[in-house]
Amino acid sequence: MKAIQYRTFERVIAAVLLVGMIAVIVLASWSFIWSVLQVTINIDQQLDFATFQTLFDRVIAALITLELANSVHQMAKGRHGLFQVRTVVIIGILAVVRKFILLEIETASGILLMGLGAAILALGLVYALTHWIEERANRGAEDQTPKADQRA
Repeated sequence: MKAIQYRTFERVIAAVLLVGMIAVIVLASWSFIWSVLQVTINIDQQLDFATFQTLFDRVIAALITLELANSVHQMAKGRHGLFQVRTVVIIGILAVVRKFILLEIETASGILLMGLGAAILALGLVYALTHWIEERANRGAEDQTPKADQRA
């Protein structure tokens, strides 16, 4: 009985979070659109690297919020497991890529760059591992399905 109450509680909280995430997605998208409009209106200005950094930062922020909302939506539907792990790993990869985009290379230390590289490598390996586990599970499920008699 307590498990059912917790699942209900979890789904209600996930639904509330999802409504908040929708607001964040709209704000992140609007921020990106507004930045693009400002760049487009001031086209006679020279486009510098900082402008592109800002635009890509806004795009990746919107993508991160979309992935996070997808994860919360799956939790609200009661879907758990490997799917959520993969979504969290994707969010982590996007966050590290965002850090690389915003990074001022002149001020970055070698240790920071090695740490970010190690984070990307670890996240990539976890993502590949989840993909491998899913494929193996799918193949195992296909092998266990009864097949029609094949007569020559």
